[in-house]
Amino acid sequence: MHNFRKIILHTISIILLVAILLSVSVIPYFNREKFYYQDYKVRESLKGKLDTLVVGSSHALRSIKPTVLNKEMNIKSYNLSSPLMSMYGRYVLLKKEIDRNPIETVIIELSYNALILDRKNLGFEGDIYVLGRLDNTTERLKFAKEAFTIDEYDDVISDTIKRSKYALGDSTNTVTQYEAYGYIPVPSNDYSLTQEEKNKIINTETLDSQIKEENLEYFDSMIKLCKKNDIKIILVVTPVTEKMILRHNNIDEVFSQYKDLARKYNCEYYDFNLDKKRFDLYSEKTSFYDQTHMSDSGADIFSTRMSEILKNSSKKEDAKEEFYESYEELKETILKQNGA
Repeated sequence: MHNFRKIILHTISIILLVAILLSVSVIPYFNREKFYYQDYKVRESLKGKLDTLVVGSSHALRSIKPTVLNKEMNIKSYNLSSPLMSMYGRYVLLKKEIDRNPIETVIIELSYNALILDRKNLGFEGDIYVLGRLDNTTERLKFAKEAFTIDEYDDVISDTIKRSKYALGDSTNTVTQYEAYGYIPVPSNDYSLTQEEKNKIINTETLDSQIKEENLEYFDSMIKLCKKNDIKIILVVTPVTEKMILRHNNIDEVFSQYKDLARKYNCEYYDFNLDKKRFDLYSEKTSFYDQTHMSDSGADIFSTRMSEILKNSSKKEDAKEEFYESYEELKETILKQNGA
């Protein structure tokens, strides 16, 4: 009995020692804010002041500039988005900010794969970003328990320790969220196509169009959370390149499901890929960072355009005539445009 008690105490001591060592080894990642997408100190300083939130993945992060929305619409907004963010991660950050701010409007970004990606394809990197954006141990442990599977724990701990080592170094990485309210800019790259290139890629690929049940569950939770707090919900699709649009033969199928969700939940829905002014507004040479993300110059123009549409909507002006009916109609128009 005495030996058994010693074994138990010894085991507990080892567990506590390991826990302490792990805690110490990951503290720099959580406390030093050396990484992009870490902004809990920023959001803490703004609590009680925000009235509009943008939540999404990297597509929203690269496209929607709160500084522009704030100026154009006279609001106080913040972009909660980060790369590879799971729907659960979006829900957790959204709830935290709704609980401590007088939120009136939530803009939910829905990219072509927002509700499509499963855990196998999405991975856990996005949830590590969210973990680093929470501001206390209790929140982090609760999030980790729900967000990560047991077989992911080793990799999650290893990745976090690496980030902590980086945070201890002489990094020149500058956290810009203080000035940009969550938005992080990226440079422009040329994605213009010749007419020959357009004809060559048209309808050559098929997107996965199956909405995953877990994604739908957390999307539903976000909608209900907003409705419970009398918050206006706006669903938005951000612009992508002509190359991305032309390549996929079932892109209408993907987004028709999102339109159905907007009708189901009685939400405003704007697919800015279908904006009839896109050819005047966005240059394929300068408006995009890659095929599915906008550059800083593109985001500036888009955020101004989105503000215009949302302001008109608040005046009860119907925006239907501003948009093409379908991606097939848009593709036909793209093919008629002169190539690069």
